[in-house]
Amino acid sequence: MRGIVFADTIGWLHEGKGSGRGVIIAGAHGHEDLCSRRFLRLVADKVAENGLPVLQFDYPGCGNAAGDHSTPGQVQRWTQSMGAAIDRLKQDCGVADVILVGFRVGALLAPLAAAGRDDVAGLVLLAPPYSGKAYVREITAMSRMIDAPLASRSAGEALFTEGREAAGFRVSHETLADLSALDWRHAAASLPSMPMLVLANGKPLAADEIRAGGAGAADITTAEFDGYPFLMCDPTANRIPAAALDRCAAWIADHAGEAVAGKAMPHDASETLHGPHYTEKPVLIGPEPMICGVLCRPHGRQAVAEPVIFLNAGGVPHVGWARGTVEAARELAAEGVASLRVDLPGLGLSDRTEEGRLFLYDGRTRHDVSRAIDWMERAGYASVGLVGTCSGAFQAFHTARADRRVRTLTMINPLCFAWNSSYALEMAVWKTYETSKAVLGQNATAIEESREPDAPIWRGIASRHARLIIRRGLEAIKSTVSMLHPAALLGQRGVERWMRDLCGRGVRVLLMTSEGDLSLKEIARHFGSEEERLGSIRGVTRVSLPNADHTLTPYHARRAVIARLIDHGGIRHDGHARSEPVRATTSPSFLAP
Repeated sequence: MRGIVFADTIGWLHEGKGSGRGVIIAGAHGHEDLCSRRFLRLVADKVAENGLPVLQFDYPGCGNAAGDHSTPGQVQRWTQSMGAAIDRLKQDCGVADVILVGFRVGALLAPLAAAGRDDVAGLVLLAPPYSGKAYVREITAMSRMIDAPLASRSAGEALFTEGREAAGFRVSHETLADLSALDWRHAAASLPSMPMLVLANGKPLAADEIRAGGAGAADITTAEFDGYPFLMCDPTANRIPAAALDRCAAWIADHAGEAVAGKAMPHDASETLHGPHYTEKPVLIGPEPMICGVLCRPHGRQAVAEPVIFLNAGGVPHVGWARGTVEAARELAAEGVASLRVDLPGLGLSDRTEEGRLFLYDGRTRHDVSRAIDWMERAGYASVGLVGTCSGAFQAFHTARADRRVRTLTMINPLCFAWNSSYALEMAVWKTYETSKAVLGQNATAIEESREPDAPIWRGIASRHARLIIRRGLEAIKSTVSMLHPAALLGQRGVERWMRDLCGRGVRVLLMTSEGDLSLKEIARHFGSEEERLGSIRGVTRVSLPNADHTLTPYHARRAVIARLIDHGGIRHDGHARSEPVRATTSPSFLAP
């Protein structure tokens, strides 16, 4: 796999083995993209193993692409980007035609992108929404379920009035209206006869419902997308649906054709994405397992402070929840700070890990983080800062302890400082809870479309009450296990000692937590109920984020984090490095807003 840049976006190309037919994967949008990106990478792997070159990419204004939600004509630009991806794959790999794979919004748009082209040999539509209107209803339901309650707590913050926020991702009114007008079945019926695979979320459509009884109906295979709810429940708790993955890859292999690739004409320009104040390059960091990432640098100016490396928050890909990591990287570039955002092995677009690794909290993962630091050193950066949220904070903390090239450390909502069996139990319970919601249909669509308005409310209250009881029990278990650790029984505070040693060698630590987040209990477990022992450590800056959730869904929370990262990096307001970076320690009783 290698990174490429085209049409103001970044793509990832699996070059295959000389087949004359390629595959384009057009993914989902927003929260659905976070949940499905890993699945689509695994689909690409299987297809490439069968010899077909595959190109994955981000839509304009989404993921790693340039721009944002505010650009006019988003839906048209997304559709056109599929055509640009086809052209780039033909150029780089010499293929004559492609199979176009669309997932969710990609399935809505793929028949439109195929219209008028003679180089689309087949369509794979994965979990297409029933219609554009139905898809917008789902976005609206998620917005009401996740974003509206957070907004109601943030009365002093500016509301987003130009469209909707769904799990923090912004969609303009124009884009919502354009999406509502889409009808993928009508568009598919207008295409020349071509083979299609349609995996539906729920009861499969009959072929004549897609082709309206046209002559090409016999070319259509329909089936249920087995495991779809488990895939889409959460980026960290989800399960990869192996049956759907194998069915998709097998269908593509059966329709690979026999043509041999023609002469390729590889792109000879630098694979660099140019923004108004940044440049970005896709990177792969070896040796295997390969780490996929994006290097973001200031455009037209020298870097004025140490670069930072952003690590995954749980299973969230490197673009970040609500695209927050992309936003942060580009804002830092505007202030003269370079950054590298990566998917650690087993996450996002990176390679699989070896068998036997602990999910997210394996101690060996710090060596992968150090490989990213090695890469930055070869790129000319002798020292770095690390930024991690949730499990990323755990990996950043332990890498900083072991690697003296780390000069600054930012931990956001850390749920674990020292792993033990009680944390494994908590993760297992949490993942079971999240996936059970998918089984019970307790999602935004079910609540929005229920015919019994009172029922979802009572179900939600009961569910929250049960979750609270379980959560309190798990917290008690974690505290008990921590206290029974041999070091704790001898009066030794391991995590506190690690933090003191880290700051003692000059590492500046920024510890940020959302108001009311469970990470506060983890900090209290190791530094005292009032965080008094943390406050005594010179070199730690403590910040509280009001009206924010664990994943930093609200826009104002992400902006606050960016502002703190700029300050923590020692950047003056005029965009130059301070001669001596700030080493302030804020008392826990006076947490900064």
